[in-house]
Amino acid sequence: MVLRRTILPLALLASLAVAATATAATTKGSEPVAHASGGGAAPLTPSIVGIPIMRTERSLTKAGDRIDDGNGAKAVGPLRASRRYLIRSYKGAKYLIANAPPPPAEEGSAASFRKLARRGIRAMRRGGKARRRYYKSLLRKIRTRAHSSGSGAGGPVFADGPTAVFSVFTSQYGAATTAVGMSLDTKGALLNRVKTTLYTAIILRNRLVKIVHAAEPTPPPAEAGRAHAHASGAPVAATFGSVMPGLLILLDDEIQTLQATADDPATPAAQKAILTNALLADYQIRQKVNTWWPPVVGD
Repeated sequence: MVLRRTILPLALLASLAVAATATAATTKGSEPVAHASGGGAAPLTPSIVGIPIMRTERSLTKAGDRIDDGNGAKAVGPLRASRRYLIRSYKGAKYLIANAPPPPAEEGSAASFRKLARRGIRAMRRGGKARRRYYKSLLRKIRTRAHSSGSGAGGPVFADGPTAVFSVFTSQYGAATTAVGMSLDTKGALLNRVKTTLYTAIILRNRLVKIVHAAEPTPPPAEAGRAHAHASGAPVAATFGSVMPGLLILLDDEIQTLQATADDPATPAAQKAILTNALLADYQIRQKVNTWWPPVVGD
């Protein structure tokens, strides 16, 4: 059976993506929508990343179902589509970074993304009620951030840029780990298509890390300065670089999945070669993240 990991809750993605009635129709009209504070107008949300992330998830779900049913030929189309949508969400994240407004003040942003990643991994592994509870907490978090960034009562509401970019990183992680599971149940041309999805997720994620670094080349605040900010009650600004502690947790889990699968004696040689290349890329980008955003003790 294909090992699948839910990428992101559709409820969260709807809060990112649903920007108009026409958009809601494309998502089957079933996902909840975050409303602007003080009004019933459709929120201004970054559908530029939310919609392709949802479609990535749905494409991978279809591909996994076809492979599980023993009908690999019908998995080719959804796998091709997953690559297109991964590229679109990556381009959307690039746009958000290039056109980001000044970051809002938020408490302990780096720590919150790290906690979010850990909780997400645990919930995805447990499944069932644990996963649904995680989904609801994510929706509350993004709604809280959206309302805090609104321009006054009745003003437009946006999900903040760092949260939107983190959702893209999480989508890429989900696509990569899902492709690892699919690789064990495929061969030949279908395996090559799975490999393309895996490599696309990793390559785009690595490019996105470099784009964030180019936009925010300054290292995070020194430990003493951050400790002073927390002690004084001053807010710590959420920046695109602040998502990196959470990304590292996703990377570590992805590396563990790749390594364990590659080391399994039952894994065929063709799959081992694919996984080894993916591992090399993951180790390289993890080293860059640790170099560009060194961990702060106690944060």
